[in-house]
Amino acid sequence: MKINPVYVLMLIGLLVLVPLARKIQQRPTAFYGIAENPDIDLSLEHSVLVKRILVKEGETVKAGQLLMVLERTNIPFLRASLTQEKKQLDAEREEMLIKGRNRRRELDQAQTAAVFELENQLTQLTAEQAQNERLLKGLESVNTKGTTSEETPAIAALRAEQATVAQPYVLQKENLQKETKAELNSLTARLEAIDLELAELEREFQTLELKSPIDGVIGKVNFVPGEQPSARETLLNIYHRHPDQVTTYIPEGQLTSLALGDSLIVRSVQDQEYLISGHIIGLGNKIRELPIRMRRDPTVQAWGREVLLKIPEDNLLMQGERVLIEQISE
Repeated sequence: MKINPVYVLMLIGLLVLVPLARKIQQRPTAFYGIAENPDIDLSLEHSVLVKRILVKEGETVKAGQLLMVLERTNIPFLRASLTQEKKQLDAEREEMLIKGRNRRRELDQAQTAAVFELENQLTQLTAEQAQNERLLKGLESVNTKGTTSEETPAIAALRAEQATVAQPYVLQKENLQKETKAELNSLTARLEAIDLELAELEREFQTLELKSPIDGVIGKVNFVPGEQPSARETLLNIYHRHPDQVTTYIPEGQLTSLALGDSLIVRSVQDQEYLISGHIIGLGNKIRELPIRMRRDPTVQAWGREVLLKIPEDNLLMQGERVLIEQISE
């Protein structure tokens, strides 16, 4: 019996394709990621003048190293404004003291005048009563034996009034003193606050120093000496020399196979002999389309769940390097 060579080739093809298809259908245990830290943008909350730049792009720096020397540009205006406000408050304080003294003097004079007027009336009425008593004693037809001299109702009323005539003025002066003291305390508090603000401005007017928050590499320097960056405008950025985190995506078929804290292998694509261990510190809550660099086939769309890995800082990977993420075999 003669065997048809076409059937033989078909059989061989099936024997090759079946294992390959099974392999394709299996869930992948490795996927791509990017080892990269976000750049750190350095800025200030106020506008400044760039005095000196002590680093250049690409330079390695240490944490705490001086990067830029700067100067506040709005301090002269703020100082002048505060100084003017202080002068106005000093003038208000002096005017308040003068008004208080004048008002107290007016109350003292009014009190003295009221007391003096009352005493004059008493003196006059008392003199009139004495004169009348003398006239009565001089009249022979009037028997004055056994009579006693008594104050008239008018004199008694004036003596009663004499005990309280000063009280309204005393109360007004006490209220004046309280009001003046409260207003002076308010002014004094504001003046003290202005002095503190002026002292702080003088401190800030001294040379500002921008220092590196990390050990890293200078990225882009956005200004040159003499320029005036606006508030919150990025002066320069800095990045870690080596990444300490990796961003990858779990394919849709493996959404439940990984959890926070799980350890994974991070392998360099450039040197597959170099590998380190990382652990999951973040899991995204949405399915997203994979970036082209993380796809197994850049021409085929794929989706997955974003995963963030923490890796040791003392690694040999470059910022932005493409890596291969592998699950640790049980």
